[in-house]
Amino acid sequence: MATSKKFPILPPLTRRRLIFGMTSLGGLGAAQATLAALGLVGPTDAFASANYIRQTDRKTEPLSTIGMAGKHIVVIGSGLAGLCSALRLSRAGAKVTILEATNRVGGRSLTLRHGDRFQETDWLSPTTVKFEQVGNMLPNDKNNYINMGPGRIPQHHARVLDYCKELQVELQPFTLQDGANLMQNDKWNDGRPVQVRRLTNDLRGHLAEMLAKVQNQGKLDELLDSSEVDAFLGMLYQFGQLSVESARLVYKGASMTSNFPRAGYAINPGDMGHPGTPWPTLSLPEILQSKLWQKEIFLNLEYFWQSTLLQPVNGMDQIVKGFERAQLPNGLALRDLVILNTPVKAINVENGMASVMTHSGKSLTADYVIATLAPPLLAQIGGNFMDDTSRQTMASVKMTNACKVAWQSKYRFWEEENRIYGGISHTKDIITQIWYPSFGFNQESGVLIGTYNMNKRADEFQTYSREKRLDISLKGGEKLHPGFKEKVFSQNGVSIAWGKMPYQAGAWASDTSFTQPALFEQLKKVDAMSQVVYPAGDWYSYWPGWLEGALDSAHYATDNIQLAASKTRSR
Repeated sequence: MATSKKFPILPPLTRRRLIFGMTSLGGLGAAQATLAALGLVGPTDAFASANYIRQTDRKTEPLSTIGMAGKHIVVIGSGLAGLCSALRLSRAGAKVTILEATNRVGGRSLTLRHGDRFQETDWLSPTTVKFEQVGNMLPNDKNNYINMGPGRIPQHHARVLDYCKELQVELQPFTLQDGANLMQNDKWNDGRPVQVRRLTNDLRGHLAEMLAKVQNQGKLDELLDSSEVDAFLGMLYQFGQLSVESARLVYKGASMTSNFPRAGYAINPGDMGHPGTPWPTLSLPEILQSKLWQKEIFLNLEYFWQSTLLQPVNGMDQIVKGFERAQLPNGLALRDLVILNTPVKAINVENGMASVMTHSGKSLTADYVIATLAPPLLAQIGGNFMDDTSRQTMASVKMTNACKVAWQSKYRFWEEENRIYGGISHTKDIITQIWYPSFGFNQESGVLIGTYNMNKRADEFQTYSREKRLDISLKGGEKLHPGFKEKVFSQNGVSIAWGKMPYQAGAWASDTSFTQPALFEQLKKVDAMSQVVYPAGDWYSYWPGWLEGALDSAHYATDNIQLAASKTRSR
């Protein structure tokens, strides 16, 4: 039987128990890595090749010019998919016209500043964004803005990041999780919020202690040798910040005396007369009762939500502006190709050419069309460009609703009172999240996303009037920050529901490849409707709701158009 020289362990640790424990801590991926490390299985092809792949190719590669000269392409929609498509096609030598249904470029990449206006479909009047002067900080200060659509970029979204570099869009960190961010549930802890570091570190300590004591699963005939036991227990000791007590590894949390408790302090240590007061240790039953492990405290473990992401300096619309000012071979800028306030009514295809009819009655003839509308909206476009099966497929794509509410603060109370510097606080309340700005630290004011919800909560939230949304957001903010209503300019809140914005069907397609896999396979078969009309948009990718998906789809559509054009030319 293998035993540890440095750490006690009862009963003996077998490979089966080790694998079981690693699965509990890190899921199947951790178990796979453990099996590979023990030599019980070989690494998967993807795992093996990942160690040798070095991606040096830029993701902004230009489109081939072959077959593009003299072609006219109409792009429907001026969101990122439309802008990227138009840029590639224009630089390849094609004539491009961008038809935009609304009065602005950018689609859901909507950044609002002082004086901006927008209107949902059932509002009788628009919302006008108003910021107040706070101290020397003017209403039009560069840091006074609201990203009402996309707000962050994962580090692995290489195409977005490469376009930011090419278009000279400056980036800065976006903090997803600060250890001081708050977690709240009305049904737990008398509704009082708790810092995320308390939940995560106390949970890790309890799990590490349990794993060190895990019962022998029996049935695995090979025990770990001593070196494996020492290494694994050493890892648990560090991972859970455990202590040795009566020949056992235990988690003492706030009671530990040999180090600073990771869960932090209610009152921080200071000078020689102030040792500090650690937060009481949350028991495992308390943590489980919080229900905050369902998603909130593990958010930064998701592949696309690292602890620190990226964002453009001065707002997400800087990417849109970068595309708009991009120069074309004919001396124009990309913005010169956009025709605003021009919704499309129908697309007809005859003799290999498209006729695009606008609601105003104007008709444009094109060799190809790129349609970036959300699939349910695309299904409503008239004309013969799409057969009944394709229309049914498009109409069946489920769209996710999402809502936001933003507030300007009278002072940066989250920094002064909670020592929160960026990140997101979570609550089981309908407001779901509060985002804190990851810039402008210690300034006189700041802009919070005081509500960000989606799915069923957004389905309900968007049915409310603007006034009721703002009232609910203020009450939800109170649960995380007592006195919230008095700390923000409560009369100036800004609310948006993407399911009710003109020419939008929601915030994004509902992860179609996972939630509607059969439908997704059908979508892949209609990538070139009539071999003339090509879909694009984040929904037409494996990244719905992300800028990366929009740009990936633009490259896919334009690559296919160039391929089709080159074949036509060769004939």
